Amino acid sequence: MRLARLAVIALCCSFVGVAGVTAVAGAPPPSQLCGVCGPGVANDAKIAGATGHGTLDVYVDEAGDSQWVARVPVNASAAERYRSNATALEAAVDDAWARSHVADGDVRAVESRLDDETVVVNYAVDDVARRGVGEHWIVDYFATGTSPTRYQLAADRMTIHAPHGTEITNRIPGAEIDGNAATWTNGNERGASGDFGEQTRVTYGSGGVLGTASGYATIGLDVGPTALSHGVSGGLVPGLLIGIVGIAIGRIEWGVTDFDATTLERLIVAVGSIGAVGFLVIGAVTIGAGFAPGAVALASLGVGYALLGIAARRFGDRLETRGLVGLSVLATVAAAGVSLLLAGPPVYAFPALFGLATALCLPIGHAAERGRTAIALVAVAALTPIAAIAAVAPVSVFGYGPAVYGLLLLPWVASVAVFGYPLALLGRRLAIDTD
Repeated sequence: MRLARLAVIALCCSFVGVAGVTAVAGAPPPSQLCGVCGPGVANDAKIAGATGHGTLDVYVDEAGDSQWVARVPVNASAAERYRSNATALEAAVDDAWARSHVADGDVRAVESRLDDETVVVNYAVDDVARRGVGEHWIVDYFATGTSPTRYQLAADRMTIHAPHGTEITNRIPGAEIDGNAATWTNGNERGASGDFGEQTRVTYGSGGVLGTASGYATIGLDVGPTALSHGVSGGLVPGLLIGIVGIAIGRIEWGVTDFDATTLERLIVAVGSIGAVGFLVIGAVTIGAGFAPGAVALASLGVGYALLGIAARRFGDRLETRGLVGLSVLATVAAAGVSLLLAGPPVYAFPALFGLATALCLPIGHAAERGRTAIALVAVAALTPIAAIAAVAPVSVFGYGPAVYGLLLLPWVASVAVFGYPLALLGRRLAIDTD
């Protein structure tokens, strides 16, 4: 009977784990960051005679306006033709514009010239940056908000240059920072670049600790209201459901007398280990080299789950509910550390926060067995969906708002219930064994 129940729990864990990572993706073709550096995914337009995709430099001035300079190499015959025929050069540049590019509709004052065997296209785009906290500025032109827009780098290299005398003060995923310049390098000639994010923001101003603080404060003021709004509207229903789960596991006692702490530890460690190894294998097979970041994030949850089961069994009889809260937080931090070690930053908000909600089931179960309802812990667990959505805001699903986005979190809520209940049982057994 005991083995049958263990099999049912393990099977439920497996089904929920699979359901939690199933996603449906769909989006319009990506927009090129460089208008004339094609061809790209969405179009085959390019400067006639081009021998490469070229480079793009965006120079931001003191007023927040910008000058974009695209440099595209061409072959010798094309260079000779453009050198002797300015009209042919202008026509080639006109024909090369991508059907969809980031500055579409904002481009003005286009000028083209030939520099040896390189076509140089200069154009202006106004209002790419605005003033932030103090003397800091933020380039938010590339932050798409809730739009489903995706970007393709197209150019072999793109660099955003802040005004002279300033420094870039925030960390920008996918970019190399050198003083006042942030550079993205395209590693995929035809594919949509995954390095330039759709919510890219660049802050610049004075350097140092205060400069960095001002930069991040500027970003916070820019995204904070939207993050809070989207977090609440999208995470409210999942948060309420997790709150119900937290209260329910404090009242339901099914399995308490059927399993001892040792058996529960073995179950938790087995499920966590299988999940960790399984997701790492899937991640390695998916990309062919290294590990897929998403798979690593999920595998780290398995590592944290197994570690929490082991630690609770070994040290739980010496701890009260508060001590088990500490173990839960440490297991969550350890899981995040594994993710950082194998995939690097950033730590994905969803696995980390829902992992914390699951881990807190251990002290919730312990408190329930002692006759207490851990309202504070249930409330923290219930806030995790709100925090998860706020961390990745702004969010949308095919143009729909965060409330619809929040419905996609329901598999995560189910995972908290399925994976959290064995931890709650372990918490109860630890309380019983120490009485």
